[in-house]
Amino acid sequence: MHKAILTFVLSTSLFLSGCLPVILGGAAAVGYMGQQERGAKEAVSDINIKTYIKDKLTGTYYKYLTQVEVSVLKGNVLLTGVVESPKSAAEVEGIVRSVKGVKSVYNQLFTDGIYPATTFSKDAWIVTQLKSFMFTEEGIHSTNYQVLVVNGHAYIFGLASDMAEREAVRHLARTTKGVVQVHSYISLYKGEPLVEEVPFLQRLPFMQPKVDSEEQVFE
Repeated sequence: MHKAILTFVLSTSLFLSGCLPVILGGAAAVGYMGQQERGAKEAVSDINIKTYIKDKLTGTYYKYLTQVEVSVLKGNVLLTGVVESPKSAAEVEGIVRSVKGVKSVYNQLFTDGIYPATTFSKDAWIVTQLKSFMFTEEGIHSTNYQVLVVNGHAYIFGLASDMAEREAVRHLARTTKGVVQVHSYISLYKGEPLVEEVPFLQRLPFMQPKVDSEEQVFE
C-alpha cells in the first residue's frame, strides 16, 4: 500500500512539473525540462550544451550514449554513470571540457564497467523515493533539482532558494533508504554567498570517495 501511494505521489508530481521519469545514460535519474530558477536564456543554453556534449560523446564511442549521463546547470556539467575504465572516464571528461560554454566539470563516473541490472533497479527505486519525498516536503521546490543515483550514490544537482532549503534537500537524501553516500551540487539563486558547507574531497582522479557526504558549490 505504501509503495502504491509513493508511486502515485511521484507520478502526480512529475505530471504537475511537466516532466516524466526517465532512465538516462549510465544512471538512474529523474530528468526535467523547465526554466527553473535559471532564466529562459540560461535554460536554453544548458540544453544546447548538453545536446552538443551527447552528440560528441556518441560520435566518439557509441556506448557512451548509455553509459554516461550528462547534467548541465548554468554551464556546469556533472558526469555520472559507469564506464569501462579510468581511461574512458578521462576521455569523456576531456571531450566535455572541450565544448564551448562549459564552465566546470564534475566527473563522478565509476570506472569498473560493472553495473548489474539488479543494482540499476535499486538505484531507480531510490530516485523514485527521493523525488517523491522532495515533492511533498514543504519549502523544497523539487523541479529545481535533478536526482541521479549510481551504485547507491545519490547526486543532487540544482538550485536552492536559501541555505535552509539546501540543507533540507541534503537531509532527505542522506535519510532515504538505500543511499550509501550523498554528493551535493546545489547552488543558491537569491544572492546568498556560496559557502562550501562540507569541504569538497580532493580525490585522486576517478577514485570513489569514502566519506558519508560531500558538497560542491558553483557560481
